[in-house]
Amino acid sequence: MKLLLSDYLGSLKERGELDAILPDLLSEIGFHVISRPAIGVAQRGVDIAAVGKDRDGVRKLFLFSVKAGDLTRSEWDTGIQALRPSLNEILDEYIPQRILPQHKGLKVVICLVVGGVVQQAVQSLVTSFIKKHTTRRISFQEWNGDFIAGLLLNGPLREKLLPQPLQSSFRKAVAMVDQPDVSYEHFARLLSALRARVVKDKDRILVTRQINICLWVLFVWARETDNLDAAYRASELALLNAWDLAKPFIGKKGAGTKEMDAALEQLFALHTTVAGLFLERKILPYVGRRHALSFAVNSTEPTDVNLAMFDALGRLAATGHWMLWSWRRGGRELDDKQIATIRMLVADGFRMIGNNPSLSLPLMDEQAIELAMFLSLASQTGHVADIEGWLSEMVFRLKFAVASHSRYPTALTEYPDLLAHPRAQTDEYRQEATQASVLIPLLLAFAAGLGDMRSVATLQELVAGPLAHCTLQLWLPDEDSEKHIYLNDDYHGAGAADVPASAGGRDLLDILAATCKSPNAFDGLSAIRAGCFPLILTACRHHRKPVPPQYWFPLLAPADTATKPTG
Repeated sequence: MKLLLSDYLGSLKERGELDAILPDLLSEIGFHVISRPAIGVAQRGVDIAAVGKDRDGVRKLFLFSVKAGDLTRSEWDTGIQALRPSLNEILDEYIPQRILPQHKGLKVVICLVVGGVVQQAVQSLVTSFIKKHTTRRISFQEWNGDFIAGLLLNGPLREKLLPQPLQSSFRKAVAMVDQPDVSYEHFARLLSALRARVVKDKDRILVTRQINICLWVLFVWARETDNLDAAYRASELALLNAWDLAKPFIGKKGAGTKEMDAALEQLFALHTTVAGLFLERKILPYVGRRHALSFAVNSTEPTDVNLAMFDALGRLAATGHWMLWSWRRGGRELDDKQIATIRMLVADGFRMIGNNPSLSLPLMDEQAIELAMFLSLASQTGHVADIEGWLSEMVFRLKFAVASHSRYPTALTEYPDLLAHPRAQTDEYRQEATQASVLIPLLLAFAAGLGDMRSVATLQELVAGPLAHCTLQLWLPDEDSEKHIYLNDDYHGAGAADVPASAGGRDLLDILAATCKSPNAFDGLSAIRAGCFPLILTACRHHRKPVPPQYWFPLLAPADTATKPTG
């Protein structure tokens, strides 16, 4: 376990990673943190400042200067991230001028924090520097990755990091990152076991912090092996579990709420990092190459390609929604750079669609989830022509697939059934495989909302003809959804069945408008009340629940029926 943590610490990068976990570690072992890392602020060599008891039991002021990875000779004395200039700033300016009045009487410990090790070639230089500048008031300590791992595993913090019975699942999750399904299974077991230890509200904060550190370790190992799938899936699950733990604190004030808010913010930031790196490494470089992502699935089975492509599109869309949410928090308007970034992301999504034909028609009806997420993102960036072109092509292919008894979207969800679909080219099998649909109402609503009456007419012909048996549905959260939507630990939600496809789609739009305007359980979801709408999208994607129309309909509704878009 110590080796695992040492390797993890050595792989962390300084800004936003190594220096982000240290304040919480210090707090847990009894330090009072008085300053944290900040971007754009002159820190004068001090990344973190804290007051606490030294090994001799004396209360002192600790000043931490953080260096990621190993400390080499070049990183000791040269470059903008060199450690020695930072130490000189601490000695020459921070200590004489920046120590708060209440701490001026304390002895000072300058801590050289290195995520990895101090390499032998530079150790003598470090030792000489320390010897030269040590005084009766000022002393030095070296905190390397092994030392920090020891703090995590020894004394009172051992059980807070991860109780002994749970370390097996943790180690297996990390060790199997190159087998994402297995790694995810062990990580899910770990989170379930952690949640089972919650008795009091303070336990909720502790478990959320434990989830954060475990996800960090998993992510770092996945990043090193260049296999980020397990980390992405674990990150989604960690977010959903953390939010469910945090629900009792929502709307309250106090120290516990502040601590939980801080823990959640760290998980939000970590998820954004994981998702952004996944897109950067695995998706975006290849969206402009014909069939490149489809070939990367490494399967000759069209089912595998279709499932993987829609999953990737869903991840791209989810990341876009999280980006918009983070930029708009606090009522902020997007700046020009942010607008350009999100538009480019959506444009990359459409390039991905254009170069991978499997994205022109879902195989599973439940892939309406990915469609709703990407369409609602694209609807906010002005890509109307691209949306219309994609939907028109999808409706055309749907009509052909249904008429020819080929690979039309099915309500079946089991992998063997999908491989065999269509098992028979008969009307009887088609009725069995398309008993209900949330995809067709979604397509009809967007086509009608965008005024694509040709696609509307085609969908109406299908619903009146070969798919007349198919029950058109909408999925809506109900009074049980707040309890279960984040963990999917019980049945919840309600289906609005037999929605109409008549009047050129106008009847459906009217029902959607009325649904969105009336009081409903969607507005009562804690994530919606707290303004964290991407969490609902993440829950829907992760647990395979349709995206509620209360989110996507206001983005396409006519002005006389629209409600305020979420987020």
